[in-house]
Amino acid sequence: MRVLWHSCNPRIGTGYGTQTALMVREIQKLGHDVAISASVGATCVTELWNGIKVFPDSGHVGKYGMDSVRMHYKKWGADVVISWLDAFVIPSDVAKELNWAAWVPVDSEPLMLRNIEPLKATRWQFAPTNWGVKMLKDAGFKNADILPCAYDSSIFSVMPDRAKARKEFSRLINQDLTGKYLINVVSCNAGGRKNFQAIFAAWSVFKKMHPDALMYIHTDITGYYTGGSDLKEMARVYGVDDDRMLFVAQWEYNTGQLGQNYLNLLYNASDLHLNCCYGEGFGLPIMDAQAAGCPTVVPAFAAANETGFCYKVVEGEMYATVPGAMQFMVSPEAVVNEMNRAYDDKCVFSDRVALSYRTTPWQIEYVSRNYLKPILRNIEGDLKR
Repeated sequence: MRVLWHSCNPRIGTGYGTQTALMVREIQKLGHDVAISASVGATCVTELWNGIKVFPDSGHVGKYGMDSVRMHYKKWGADVVISWLDAFVIPSDVAKELNWAAWVPVDSEPLMLRNIEPLKATRWQFAPTNWGVKMLKDAGFKNADILPCAYDSSIFSVMPDRAKARKEFSRLINQDLTGKYLINVVSCNAGGRKNFQAIFAAWSVFKKMHPDALMYIHTDITGYYTGGSDLKEMARVYGVDDDRMLFVAQWEYNTGQLGQNYLNLLYNASDLHLNCCYGEGFGLPIMDAQAAGCPTVVPAFAAANETGFCYKVVEGEMYATVPGAMQFMVSPEAVVNEMNRAYDDKCVFSDRVALSYRTTPWQIEYVSRNYLKPILRNIEGDLKR
């Protein structure tokens, strides 16, 4: 079967890029021909990535390659296109014309209204969590199935010498971590969904309780590159703009020089990973952090409630943040409570190894064997009928 994967360039270090990189290699290993139709990040020229062709997007902002995917599909002779992006960007007329399988992050309850019509035009629908599948089925997509996101265990794992990891990360960020309780936030500063307001509000309280605590923010702090907020200004509003809040080196971050190995080092050096998102479609940093043995505090809503294994924030309010659907605003006070629980528990090395072990079903080998392979087999069977 010839599979055209439609998502962002696999060289891009976002969740869409890392999943593209993992999945297309597995599709190839399973004996299928595969090429990538870029939604973003590959303009004007066809690239070759690990022997796999990456066809360019048009370069038109906001099109997400939807104005070129039909051409790539037909000229390359694809049997099916599998998209990994938000469903609302899929044009119904294009999806109806092609054999389209939509793998979609679901982050609201019920399914966001503007996702429904595009998905009706697709032939197969998948979500990365059981909760997402339920939302799809509740919206009328009775044959929806699960295809979990995955991680590479050769990258995300518990390092045998945590003291060495902390020393190395200290050197990289030029910050002494001796005796410090390090909290990391790894969230894309795009729009408002990642809820940095709740993060900063909780941190403003927690830092006063624990003078040994530091917070490290791994994102574009200006919002310029990602359409987000000015986090330095926001930090000033919440009174946390001091030397206990650390930001990733911006040039290196925004030019893609800090890869997954850097993140694994960060997670191994950290004592806690914090997420306050309104609604996660999967929450890859949550799973990656746990694979590296780092405990997590997450909202008890949407995908995070399924992918986060440690501390859950259950207090908060549901709000209509997206058209026709609700998402969850955590209570900052409740976030502080869970952070305090994590602080008091002080996860030891054996606990970190046990936490990492719980993430085994999300390793790419397991996901490929238990989900991707049967999905491709079913699609191939449907195409022959």
